[in-house]
Amino acid sequence: MMKPMLRSLLLGAAFVGVVAAPAAAQSGFALKGSYIYNHATVEDARETREVPAASGFGMGAEFVLPMGFGLGVSGYTGGTLSEFDRDASRFTVLAEANYFLRLPLLPLAPYAGVHAGLGRYSGADVENPSVDVRDDNLRQLGYQLGLRFQLTSLLGLDVQYRRVSTSLQADQDIDFSRDQVLLGITLF
Repeated sequence: MMKPMLRSLLLGAAFVGVVAAPAAAQSGFALKGSYIYNHATVEDARETREVPAASGFGMGAEFVLPMGFGLGVSGYTGGTLSEFDRDASRFTVLAEANYFLRLPLLPLAPYAGVHAGLGRYSGADVENPSVDVRDDNLRQLGYQLGLRFQLTSLLGLDVQYRRVSTSLQADQDIDFSRDQVLLGITLF
């Protein structure tokens, strides 16, 4: 009777130790990459039970403060990675702020936040950095709701629903709708 109880206690302590370490990694600098799906595509795939093709991809960086507030910049473009052309492809760039809810002893962090569009840029804009941020994109905010699953202290998986503002919707690639679902990886 004592051996099973001791084994259960040791397994429970090991589980808490493994789970608590990744939960502590929800702060600091992170790089993000994601595939972006239109919300309607995801809904259709649920009915047909097929894996949908992504409408595009995105990448970005964020800094999450110890109290759970994260600030970041990300960009996204339509098409696949193999179709990406550094000079011709245009990234829709946005600034975002998120609040990560810390769940004790769980490697999950639900989050909610807002974002504002900063414009669309290509590789040519990087070579000739006369960046013009459009004021109408900054006046309208979109929002996002997500869940980050911390696999290890260096790797997280994100699922996010994003609703862009009407000004950002008009400025983004025509492949995207206003309602988007993102599946991504975060490196800490």
